[in-house]
Amino acid sequence: MITQIEQVIRTLENRDAGWVARRDAAELLGKAAQYAISALSSQRNDADMDVQLQVERSLEGLYALAPPGMVHRGEFTLRDLAAACDKRPARIVEPFGDGYLVTVRLDPERSQRVHIMPYETRDGRRIIRIYSSCGPATPEAMAWLLRSNGKLTHGAFAVLTSKDGSEQIVLLNNLLRQDATPDAVKMSVKQIAFYSDQFEQRINQLEEF
Repeated sequence: MITQIEQVIRTLENRDAGWVARRDAAELLGKAAQYAISALSSQRNDADMDVQLQVERSLEGLYALAPPGMVHRGEFTLRDLAAACDKRPARIVEPFGDGYLVTVRLDPERSQRVHIMPYETRDGRRIIRIYSSCGPATPEAMAWLLRSNGKLTHGAFAVLTSKDGSEQIVLLNNLLRQDATPDAVKMSVKQIAFYSDQFEQRINQLEEF
């Protein structure tokens, strides 16, 4: 099939082929591209995460090649954003409540759980919350983390209340929903996992004293 497409492309590029042949080649390529995008788009919610991820990669490649302004992309769904993080066994994505949980393997002995959750502020702004728990919000840990916040370049420490009512320190990054892209979410998940693991170990050391 690739060979046939290459032959059609050569016909389109060959100015000696005649306008009819070149017109028909352009029409055929256009239809093939439309069929390809339609087929890929129909499988964006495939039950197999590996298939879903490759579909997303293929679509992103097509959109990246289009001239600016030619392709209009709607807002990515939360599933689109989470699927970009899946890279087994290094990163495993699973549904979790209203969002997703990414288990990030940092080394053979350590892993970190990163949440990708929808959130809406009181003034109506829709946000993607990406966060990982670092431990309980003890006074000793809070004092140290507030000083550490000034050194962070990606995310910030915050306190969230868990389902059991306890307050947990999390490393959190907020992305505006309309600006969130798969690449931005994947980068955020990787960084939140790495730094929250570092700080979790540091907090555990504080609790030992």
